Amino acid sequence: MTLFSTLPLGLGGSSIGAVLFVGGLISGLLVVIYRLTLHPLASFPGPKLAAATGLYETYFEVFKDGGGRYWAEIEEMHRIYGPIVRISPWEVHINDSDWNGVYKYSSKAAKPTWFYLRFFGMFPSTNSAESHALHQQRRAPLNAYFASTNIQKFQPQAQGQIDKLVARLRAAEGSVVSLSDAFRCLATDIATGFCFGRPFGHLDEPTFDHEFNLTVRTVVRASMWSRHSFGLFIPLMHSIPDSFQKKMNPAFSRIKWMKETMSGCVSRSMHKAEPAPGEQMDMVQTVLQSSLPAEEKTFLRLLSETRSVIMAGTETTASVLICITACLLRDPAMLAQLRQELVAAEAEVGFPINYTKLKEMPFLTGIVNEGLRVTNPTPSRLPRVCETQDLKYREWIIPRGTSISTTCQDVHNDPKIFERPLEFLPGRWENLEARRALNKYLIPWGRGTRLCLGMELATMDLYCTVARIFSPSVGFDMTLFDTTDEDWKAYHEWFACFPKGKGLDVMIRRTGEA
Repeated sequence: MTLFSTLPLGLGGSSIGAVLFVGGLISGLLVVIYRLTLHPLASFPGPKLAAATGLYETYFEVFKDGGGRYWAEIEEMHRIYGPIVRISPWEVHINDSDWNGVYKYSSKAAKPTWFYLRFFGMFPSTNSAESHALHQQRRAPLNAYFASTNIQKFQPQAQGQIDKLVARLRAAEGSVVSLSDAFRCLATDIATGFCFGRPFGHLDEPTFDHEFNLTVRTVVRASMWSRHSFGLFIPLMHSIPDSFQKKMNPAFSRIKWMKETMSGCVSRSMHKAEPAPGEQMDMVQTVLQSSLPAEEKTFLRLLSETRSVIMAGTETTASVLICITACLLRDPAMLAQLRQELVAAEAEVGFPINYTKLKEMPFLTGIVNEGLRVTNPTPSRLPRVCETQDLKYREWIIPRGTSISTTCQDVHNDPKIFERPLEFLPGRWENLEARRALNKYLIPWGRGTRLCLGMELATMDLYCTVARIFSPSVGFDMTLFDTTDEDWKAYHEWFACFPKGKGLDVMIRRTGEA
């Protein structure tokens, strides 16, 4: 006697499948009806399809124009529905430059698992920590390591990497160079040098490691797929043999190299002798010497932390340098004004100019700030979940447990704050009073208690790199080569911003050549 022979009404296997299918449809329909009529967010404005199913977001993030396009759709929602919009069954998005209720320390809001932990592949880093308490615990030993005083001590090492880039560019006279690749190599070598005490050496690669940079793009795009596949995509990829991965996509072979290189660096740091008095510890040693519990000092935890810092520091810094360079090279008057300021500073204090002095230079500061504003190095919306209390926005009461997000780009593009927001206008920052007023709304590194850990390191990279490659004493000039806005402006948002086109290419010429 079989199981199916005991079923009533003579149901067989195919009939059981049909019943389950119909039952699933009815169940799904009931969920949609609940979300549209009885859910606590049912009355919030927004497209009904987005309120009914998370697949609406998945379409824009994974499929539409190559993915990473939900940010543009959210902009359109706000244009139609106003400053607060329900963008998914469980999330509302607010476009209001003066509202930051969910990011205040007092809210102790958590990060939603589906958005952060799935994206980062379930790796336990400070950035992916869900709860406020766990984030504060993991971040505590790193705060001093990433403090401004420690960053300033690192300037000579960072300057060494910048000088290496300058030497490579000078040697490429008469050639076309991908600055998108070059700046990513620079940012990676500075970040890895800071974390491990020695860089990975991407600046030594003949092509500025174009393959590696394509791999980074592949990894972050795959992370978006992971977010929308319940976190299963990245573990699945790790389970596929390396030889087959390479056939699927050549970039996957570099993913293995990245993992092995980072693993080796972490392992070496874990087994280093304790530093002598006065000797600088690296980031891994700093965590190991901290009061964190043993489970926060495992190899996986330390690998996850360094992976998070390096990946974040590479794309954010490089994207801002790409934007600044493109804007300067297409505006000769702006470039001339910057060079005048650099000439005066070099005559006064010599070369290299100290980071503290660079930050005092008004036009250079305007260039860096405008680069941060226009680029939005952390372009993703930043959802939080307040579990302990309802939050209020104007007349709307947002129930506890709701994912609430804002996007830095909305603030940076607010015409009430930044006149002509889509234009690159460093002069808006030159006046000290105006700068103080605008600084409140310059939030490229996020908001609240979870500001980007490496923002001071990235800022130093920007100041020192721009000051060096555009110094009149550098010995070469650059001109844009076969490059349009599409090649460098943000189009895809995969937690960092990526262009639709090929990247920023320049022709290197000896100074003074036409």
